[in-house]
Amino acid sequence: MQKERLSWIIRAADAQWVKQPEGDPEITWIAAKLDHIRPGCLYIELAPGTASRAVEMGASVVISPSLPVSPAFPCAHCEGDPYDVFCRIAAWYRRQFHTRLIAVAGGDGKTTVREMLYRILAKGQKASRSRWELTGDLGIPETLLGLDDGDRFAVVEMACTTKGSFKRLSKICRPSAAVITGVGKAHIGSFGSQAEILKERLSITDAMESSDPVILCADDPLLYDLDQYVNGDILYYGIDTPCDVTGKIVSEDRDGTVMDIVSYGCTTRVNLRLPGRGSCYDALAAYAAAELMGAPVEDIRYVLEAFRPLPGRLQLLNASNGAQIINDCWTSSPESVLEAASYFAKFDGKRRIVVLGEMEDLGDYAAEAHFEAGRKMAEAGADLLLATGEHAGDIARGAALFPRTQVQVFPDTQSIAGYLRTDRRPGDVVLFKAGRESRLETVIDYVYHDKELTPAAGEPEWRQKKPGKLRDVRDSRKEGQG
Repeated sequence: MQKERLSWIIRAADAQWVKQPEGDPEITWIAAKLDHIRPGCLYIELAPGTASRAVEMGASVVISPSLPVSPAFPCAHCEGDPYDVFCRIAAWYRRQFHTRLIAVAGGDGKTTVREMLYRILAKGQKASRSRWELTGDLGIPETLLGLDDGDRFAVVEMACTTKGSFKRLSKICRPSAAVITGVGKAHIGSFGSQAEILKERLSITDAMESSDPVILCADDPLLYDLDQYVNGDILYYGIDTPCDVTGKIVSEDRDGTVMDIVSYGCTTRVNLRLPGRGSCYDALAAYAAAELMGAPVEDIRYVLEAFRPLPGRLQLLNASNGAQIINDCWTSSPESVLEAASYFAKFDGKRRIVVLGEMEDLGDYAAEAHFEAGRKMAEAGADLLLATGEHAGDIARGAALFPRTQVQVFPDTQSIAGYLRTDRRPGDVVLFKAGRESRLETVIDYVYHDKELTPAAGEPEWRQKKPGKLRDVRDSRKEGQG
């Protein structure tokens, strides 16, 4: 955050002084959580009763809806929800910049698209993007407060949280363009139907101008032919459907895909070193958005060809005993499970193991989705399937359709970790797939902690966490991870 006079921030927040500090200090950081506090920052009290603690930790001033009559520290009072105050400040700060902001949303692939697009745009001019965890109601305002004068572009990932959040967040972001990678069934438990998920994601465009580009996947039938529902100029990308930016797969194997990208009559061949058909769609989305932002085709191709799987997204790792680990623990949805199963099927190993955890927020669809997950993993050739979570029984029933697959159900991730730790074999291929709350990456860390895992050949350096005992999943959630 650039230096801003405290008086301007208070005015933007529509807050009133209860106790004013001496002078008009400059603020370079705004925190909305205690663990984000830095010395001299402004603290917005979202959690009631934390103002005094924030000052003890170094905050120089507090904005709160409930303050003592005679506070001992500089503070201002706000009416209503302090989160709305946080958003007002972020919206005011964002309006000071001419940064072209591209919002990225969708069921699967949005983080990879965000990172691809950011790296392309950052090759030519200064750009910023959301940090890994800053994609929701709290993270988007924090991301906006990180802008500065030099930022020509900002790539902001927007994750579904609650109904209406996209519309609210898009008003403070004021996107110059939007990418929607797909609808899918992720978060269908919160929204009730794919139609409601689609409605939520399209609300991003409500704050856009009619000439601003909206980039959609033509191969998702729910995203096709939406001109009357979108406030923006639609550009489509896809593989199976003729559209504005079309990918033509030339060849593919376990390690990647050679794809010709046809855009505006020109063809660019890209050698992707990323697994799965989903990665082709991610590359097409990033290509379409980057080209619209004026990035040279040479820069786009260079970044896409140099790009490797992000941690926790079909990331192939080699263990010291010769086993191969597929880390796909960052998130899980019915669509990404199918992608992981397709990738897993391409591996040959002495023993092929799948560790499946919970897919979250699927509501009434959860039992069917987990049954199908178990079936697809068994169909992909799993010799052993280890399942945990509330719907582990549904996973087991799906896998039971293929008698060659041995299925074991465990009460928690710790039990799976203990089982695998005592039965590691050279030549194993082990896929770990689950949503964030399952924390299956801690199982990988525990089972192979004796020696550092190394990325598969050709991948950039990635370090495994330092050796340590398996952390309890509940403790991880208390730390605010996920």
